[in-house]
Amino acid sequence: MALLIAPAGISAVFGQDVRAVRVRDVPELGLTMEVTADTDGSLVLRGTAGELTVQKRVYADGSYAVRIGHGSDDEVVISGTSAGTKVTMAGQHAELRAADDPRYEAQARRVRGWLARSGAAQRFRQLAAALDHEDLTSPEAIGLRITGAVLAELTGDPGAARRFNRSVLARSAAGLRKVQSGGSGYTMSCWDRYHRLVVQAANQLESCLNSFSTFNPTRHLCVFVWTMQVESAWFQFLACSSFPLK
Repeated sequence: MALLIAPAGISAVFGQDVRAVRVRDVPELGLTMEVTADTDGSLVLRGTAGELTVQKRVYADGSYAVRIGHGSDDEVVISGTSAGTKVTMAGQHAELRAADDPRYEAQARRVRGWLARSGAAQRFRQLAAALDHEDLTSPEAIGLRITGAVLAELTGDPGAARRFNRSVLARSAAGLRKVQSGGSGYTMSCWDRYHRLVVQAANQLESCLNSFSTFNPTRHLCVFVWTMQVESAWFQFLACSSFPLK
């Protein structure tokens, strides 16, 4: 059964021409990743691992749309904006709004059920888990790992965003100390700047989560904000390291 999680006009989002290409392979996972800079100012990440395909478009403000497919008849598309996340499946839709919505809990249960029946979602979560295990921090791998955390949160894993934060911050703690003690002659790298943005997003996520009780469904607002922040940070990471966008 095909599952679509998308905003209106998703075909237009993925139908534009692109320019500039950066390719990276992870042979041990059978994964090939490619990033292109589109003429509309977005960055497009494509990944292929066997029959699993991923196509993700991210804008500077952190809004995104990602399509995950496995085979010819199983597809997931997740999109996020400051308004929240929209979910469509076989003519049905569920809207997870970035606001205090009394319908959120019921809508979220529908989304979890749809994702549980999607082989594409399950295969992608396996791939994202492998990337996490290998602790890969190339811009391409980070882009897929962020989507893995978002997908995990949508399937009912409330700790996925926090685990991503811990992994990235632990990986670069030594580099951050170097930045802090480097003196006036030290120039921050693209990774250093990315790390700083993730630290800010992580701190805001913790502060936001701590303001709600554990069982308060409104906590989802914290993850919506975090997702936009880390997607925007990823965009800046890629733009800095590969594509000097104006």
